[in-house]
Amino acid sequence: MTRLREARVAKGLNQREASEASHTPQAIVSALERGVLKPWPKVAERLSKALGVPAEQLFPEDRERIVEKVRQ
Repeated sequence: MTRLREARVAKGLNQREASEASHTPQAIVSALERGVLKPWPKVAERLSKALGVPAEQLFPEDRERIVEKVRQ
């Protein structure tokens, strides 16, 4: 289970609710949870805010790329 999915489930949200809260298409949330896509920095930031978890914790394997892009 990905950290994104763990955070979503811990918050009590299904994928649709998480996608609405983060203004991210449900297909993208699903693909990120399955590891099919790498998160874009802005998507990681929106999901982070919606779930109340830092983006680098949601996507630890992409931490450097996400943190660097969000700072720019």
